Amino acid sequence: MAVIAVTGSVTHRYRAERGLLRLAVELEGDDRSSVVDDAVAVHNRVTEQATTLRRQGAATWWTARSVSVGPVTEPVAIDGTRASSVRYRTRSTIEVRFQDFTALTDWVGELAHVEGVTIEGVEWSLGHARRAEVEQDARLAAVADAVARASDYADALGLGAPELQAVYEPGLRPGEGGAGGVPFMASRSMMAGSSVDASGSVVFDLQPDDIEVTATISADFTA
Repeated sequence: MAVIAVTGSVTHRYRAERGLLRLAVELEGDDRSSVVDDAVAVHNRVTEQATTLRRQGAATWWTARSVSVGPVTEPVAIDGTRASSVRYRTRSTIEVRFQDFTALTDWVGELAHVEGVTIEGVEWSLGHARRAEVEQDARLAAVADAVARASDYADALGLGAPELQAVYEPGLRPGEGGAGGVPFMASRSMMAGSSVDASGSVVFDLQPDDIEVTATISADFTA
C-alpha cells in the first residue's frame, strides 16, 4: 500500500460588487481656529453627501472613525533653529462603500475638485453574502482538485482507487508552520483613465479588475 500526498488548489475570478472609497480631509494653516473651522466644514460637507448616497442606495454604508488636530513639527534648519511661527494641521478620515460604481465614479470626480480632500484609493470586493458563497465553492473545488491529482498518480502507478486519509488546510498539517487558512480573496489592480460625462465634465473612468478567490489544501491518500 502506498501513501499519496497531494495538494489541491483553485483560483476563481468574479466581478467586483463593492467599492470602498477611502478619503481624508487634511488642512493646514497658521491660525488654529480657522484651520479647525474650515476642516469641520469640509468634513461635514463630505459626510452629508455620503449620507445622501446611502439613502439613495448608491452606497451601503459609510464611516468616519478618526480625527487628529495639532501643531506641525517644523524641521530643524542647518543652524539648529526652527521656524518661529507655529502651524496647525487637521486630518479626518472617511470611508464609503459603494454598490453603484457609476455613482462612485461621479462622486470621485466631484471630490477631486474640493480643497482639502485627499482621495486615498478604492478597495474592491464582493458583497458579504456573495463572499461566503464563493469561499465555499473554492474550498469544494480545492478538495476536488486534490482527489483528481491523487487519482492521476494512482493510475500512473498501477494502483487501485485512492482512499482519503486526511485533509489539511494551510498551516495545519503536523510539523508545518503557519496559521490555519481560509480561502484567500484579493482584489487585483484597478485601471483608471478619464472620460467625459453627459454634462461635458471630465470624470475618472474606474474599471476594477476581477476579484480573485483562491483556496489551497493538502491531503493524504492510500492506494
